[in-house]
Amino acid sequence: MVALLTLLVTLLVAGSALAAGRIEWKSKTFKERSDKSWMLEFAVYLPKAPDVAYVGMKFEFEPTVYYERSLVDGHDGPVDRKVPLTDRQPLIETVDVGFMDSATTKIESRTRMSFKIKRDLGYEAGEYKVTVRDTRNGQTVGAPQNIVFEGENEIIDRRAMVFSGEKKKKPEEKKADEKKSDDSGSSDKSADKSSDSSEGGDDKADGDKDNSGHDEPPPVEKKSGGCGCRVPGGSSTGDVSWLVPLAVGAALGRRRVRR
Repeated sequence: MVALLTLLVTLLVAGSALAAGRIEWKSKTFKERSDKSWMLEFAVYLPKAPDVAYVGMKFEFEPTVYYERSLVDGHDGPVDRKVPLTDRQPLIETVDVGFMDSATTKIESRTRMSFKIKRDLGYEAGEYKVTVRDTRNGQTVGAPQNIVFEGENEIIDRRAMVFSGEKKKKPEEKKADEKKSDDSGSSDKSADKSSDSSEGGDDKADGDKDNSGHDEPPPVEKKSGGCGCRVPGGSSTGDVSWLVPLAVGAALGRRRVRR
């Protein structure tokens, strides 16, 4: 009974898959273009031709592997690493696939299609599981496929960061530093005052030296005093000491004549 049920389920799944058709990818690996995009090319085969020329199909891109580029200690350049991803929300793109032959204007059951995937939409270099669904009934077209988007993602810096800063001082150390700074400040002030006073003294001395050379009058010669007596061997010019005895004698003679 179990074997019969298993065979029945397998036939039902195979029949539904056959009825939904299949997708053949031109390549499972796509290179990134210069405009930061990937061009996907594939062919769609349906069991029969659809009733309309364009069939809406939904492409679900579920990220499974992320291609990481990081800077780590001990390496000069970036290091590439594949990071597995699980339970990620798939990125969905809805595309209208045309099945009309442009030459015969007849709707065919198969067609070739291509469309572009851009980084601006949230896609990055890595691996994706792609599931295609028919928007008319939600049925899966073909089996899910794993594809690769080649390229270089942004570099992540994982190097150790060194934080340098001053150690927080204790209250005792802080007070000691403040006291030391106050003492040094007062000593600097006293040194400034002494230097100012010394500079002022030097300026004053220089000023006195300059005034003594220019502003003060020349010294007066000191004259030696005398009694008016004639000194032997000295000059007789202006000397009237000889008139004294003569005047005394004349006075005495005049006195005698009166008597």
